[in-house]
Amino acid sequence: MGDSDQGVDRAVAGADFVEWNFSIMAGGSPWRIEQGMTQLVAHQGAEGFGPSLAVAAREDALVIHELGRRATPTAVAALRAFQAMSPVDTQRELAGLHAERLVRQGVPDPYWASSIGRVRVEGCWWAHDPFDETAFVLCVFSYDGADEHGILAMIDLAIGGGLFRELTLGTDVDVLRDVLRHADGVDGLVTEPLDPAYARRLFEDAIATSDEVLEDREYQPKLVPVAYRKMRALTLARARALSAAAAPPESLPDSVEVELMKRAFLASGAVSKLPAGDVTRRAVDLLVAQFTDRAVCHPLHVGPRQVEAAVGLPDLAPDAIGDPDVSGILPDVVRAWVSWTAVERGLSRDATERLHRAAEQACARLRPADTEGHQTT
Repeated sequence: MGDSDQGVDRAVAGADFVEWNFSIMAGGSPWRIEQGMTQLVAHQGAEGFGPSLAVAAREDALVIHELGRRATPTAVAALRAFQAMSPVDTQRELAGLHAERLVRQGVPDPYWASSIGRVRVEGCWWAHDPFDETAFVLCVFSYDGADEHGILAMIDLAIGGGLFRELTLGTDVDVLRDVLRHADGVDGLVTEPLDPAYARRLFEDAIATSDEVLEDREYQPKLVPVAYRKMRALTLARARALSAAAAPPESLPDSVEVELMKRAFLASGAVSKLPAGDVTRRAVDLLVAQFTDRAVCHPLHVGPRQVEAAVGLPDLAPDAIGDPDVSGILPDVVRAWVSWTAVERGLSRDATERLHRAAEQACARLRPADTEGHQTT
């Protein structure tokens, strides 16, 4: 049997399985359909195993094509569910085209076809630290007041565009709100309303990063929540419902802005104890490039974890720098830069101390130091 024949067989078997599921749940509410569908497109068994996301997407595409050939109410119901819930844009469009064609041919639409996925946003809130390295995001939805539910996510913003650390779906929204209320003030977290467009960006960026971690074999152990894959399609669907478009990401400073930033730093009181001259400027150039190019973060908006990650990279080891004068002064430049950014951003005393502690820990790994703070030989 050739690969094409096997593909047809898999598509037929997959479509049979999906239709069987919809023969059971097609009479449910739109909310119940969405919950069931997000698990179907996860392609994940009870043991937590499943094909890669790319393979799962290809299998879904074959199933959608096969369902489009079936003039049955369960096929139309499944296509409407794919239209609302597929994580792939082109698959949602294709499923909708197939469903509309079958309906024109006389196959009945499910009663929930016009309302599935069309939820009302009841509100968005978040708790975030002063450096925006960690965020708890809560978005609440309903079907015109019915079937209220919320998605609560803990997002690690210090990794890529953000990585899901926890992901929870709940129908007791008051319990989810209590989580944010109790987080307020803990470790500097501030709880406040969140713009839905910004919430959409946080969710979509976190999904992109979490997908990469989930699929990359080098990430061991996997850092994404156990429930992530089964909630992925629903989370993406709710992100689309939050806003017509996601808020644009914070842009990194261009070369002119970076140069002006470095000049402002070198002219500030933060460098008063550093020697004036080319060595200090080269150390500043090296540090800022480490933030923008290697850590891919705004050098003025760094947090403790970003400082530790960027400064702790092998690029800044003395052997890698290859210039003992620059490597010798670099720890002092790091400390001065952190102090300057804290003042520029108006950070609280507690936040400033956390940033300084991170800088000290990072600098301690740069090189051994004697009691006078100079590089030992």
